[in-house]
Amino acid sequence: MNFIKRYKSFFSDIVLNMIGFGIYIVSQQIILLPILNKIVEENIYASIVLYISILNVVCNTTGGELGNVRLVRDSDYKAKNIIGDFTRILVVLSPIVSIIVFPIFIYLKYSILGSLIFTVTILFANVRLYATCYYRLRQTYGKVIIQNILYLIGVAISLGIFALTKNMYILLLIPELLSIVYALKNSDILEMKFTKTKEMTVTVKKFLQLGFVSFLTNLMDYFDRFLIYPMFGAAAIAMYYAVNSMAKVTSLITNPMSNVILSWVSNANEAGSKSKILKMTLIANIPVIIIVTFITMPCSYAALWILYHEYVYVGEALSLIIPISITTGFGTAAALVKSVLLKFSNTNKLVFTYIIYFIIFMGLGYFFSKISGLQGFAIANLISRIILWGLFIILLLSSKKKEIEK
Repeated sequence: MNFIKRYKSFFSDIVLNMIGFGIYIVSQQIILLPILNKIVEENIYASIVLYISILNVVCNTTGGELGNVRLVRDSDYKAKNIIGDFTRILVVLSPIVSIIVFPIFIYLKYSILGSLIFTVTILFANVRLYATCYYRLRQTYGKVIIQNILYLIGVAISLGIFALTKNMYILLLIPELLSIVYALKNSDILEMKFTKTKEMTVTVKKFLQLGFVSFLTNLMDYFDRFLIYPMFGAAAIAMYYAVNSMAKVTSLITNPMSNVILSWVSNANEAGSKSKILKMTLIANIPVIIIVTFITMPCSYAALWILYHEYVYVGEALSLIIPISITTGFGTAAALVKSVLLKFSNTNKLVFTYIIYFIIFMGLGYFFSKISGLQGFAIANLISRIILWGLFIILLLSSKKKEIEK
């Protein structure tokens, strides 16, 4: 009871953030995609899944990671009593992102108008993701909930419009539009304007380092879509995504906890607090892996039965549940460790770790996919994630040792 009282605020933040992020996950994974899976052809569904994957990779790397950089560097700005840089960086990112993603959509044979709408949607999502750092920084997680309720309302509206027009390009535009209106009104994005401070160079450098790490992380998280689609076709990506859908819902735990941990770590200035955070992170790892794995297994089967019933009796789909569930367990633990490493470990070490992970996953993914198809890919993903988790633990132990020696 004393532990609960002592960390009441911490657990409260996690629950509120979990509810907010849960609304967003439910909007996409439980409502939008399962409904689309039942009413559109496989090639259209695969195109939408591919687009959502691109959106997540790009926006988590840019807007999402810029928010993390602000959390990490907020104490430096406060110490010098200055504000600025972040809105300026966010605005500069917009044309860069557009130049990158628009040709990709054209290459993937989306229409010019559709590619333009998709690009605008990604720019909106960028702002939405960055704005959440403002709520997390001030620990006003109720605003995360409201913002994602608006996203859910937008999904419902867009599904209604899609039923009438069959235009898939507006499916995520409306949710993002509602979210960005709220974000601009309730964060300091407009208030900060385009102010540039003396911390700009350090902030940009930190963003480029963490952005590269985030790019590799998210590319690996969604690499299955990019590899499976050209190798096995639309039907395979639809089946793999169906089995993997509950693993994505598990991020209901991963993402909120990671965000709250990072915001708390960013505000921890005392050496004792930092040491306790490192110790708690190490202790929590094995229980997290076990709990998440054994929750994901039955939930994945239930998700197939309820949301994607057509795959319940497909042997290949069922064979994916165990490796994907174990991968989710190690992935969840690795994400929690990463939140702490962002503050305590050298960024270059994180970059090097992800490069190793990227090379291993690319090699194993292609090799095992050729031999055993989707199941081989799932096994390669599992092996790679275990290696990443192991490397993170080594970095965490090293950081803990340095804190003790101080």
